Amino acid sequence: MANLRIVYDNVADNATITASSTAGALVAANLKTDYKSEIWRSTGISATLTLTWTTAQMLGVMSLPFCNFTSTATMRVRGYTEIADVTPAFDTTAVLCCPYQALGGWAWGAVPLGVNAFSYVGSAYATVWFPIAAVKKLVVDLVDTANTSGYLEAGRAVTGSYWSPEINADYGASVAPIDSTTVSRNDAGDPVRVRGYKHRTVDLSLSEMSETDRLECYNLLVGNGLARPVFLSLYPEDEYPAREQSHQIYGLHKSLGQIAAPYFGRFSAPISIEEI
Repeated sequence: MANLRIVYDNVADNATITASSTAGALVAANLKTDYKSEIWRSTGISATLTLTWTTAQMLGVMSLPFCNFTSTATMRVRGYTEIADVTPAFDTTAVLCCPYQALGGWAWGAVPLGVNAFSYVGSAYATVWFPIAAVKKLVVDLVDTANTSGYLEAGRAVTGSYWSPEINADYGASVAPIDSTTVSRNDAGDPVRVRGYKHRTVDLSLSEMSETDRLECYNLLVGNGLARPVFLSLYPEDEYPAREQSHQIYGLHKSLGQIAAPYFGRFSAPISIEEI
């Protein structure tokens, strides 16, 4: 099992992103914002996203948080050393990117599906990992033949290099759903529910960091602070894909914990991420 991975410098924000199709004002540039109401949507169940940079970027993952993909959706990621190159530096081929319970399969329901459900944990993450490489162009082919919505949509694009600590997180790492719904009782004693939004949190501790990992953790805490989101996968490329899916999170630090030195040559720090 691979150790956890964290992308704290999302270079998709510096890319020019285009799509093979867009539905009205739901353009590919929306993949660079952190508002769930601002999404990219295709006009069919297959589409291609292209990300380009003027200088080479170190990339090791492509993720589309808050998407409407089904569990059979595939993603093919090709990286090109130069924008004009015809032969890719790497090609993941088409692989399952969102292995999870099919959208709309939740017992509690969320109608209509898609962007209106994103505030109620009614979305998933589509993610593909690959060996870190320096490229100027990334081509992402998406196909979801089982998607009954008739279109593909996603709320965010995340790509970049990642930090994977030498020693994994301590036992006890947790993921928790947060529900802001309020419940009160009327004069007849009946419960009155005002439905709120839902999101998740991931909490973990790293207690065996080397000096190299301490520096990475410091850059994560100081560089991103409370304002800049990070992408964290607790079980990247896990043998149980659904476990990886439920332990991926794109969000903000809830607090900036201190980095301690419990004993010589080793450092520790808590990490707590709250989904946007």
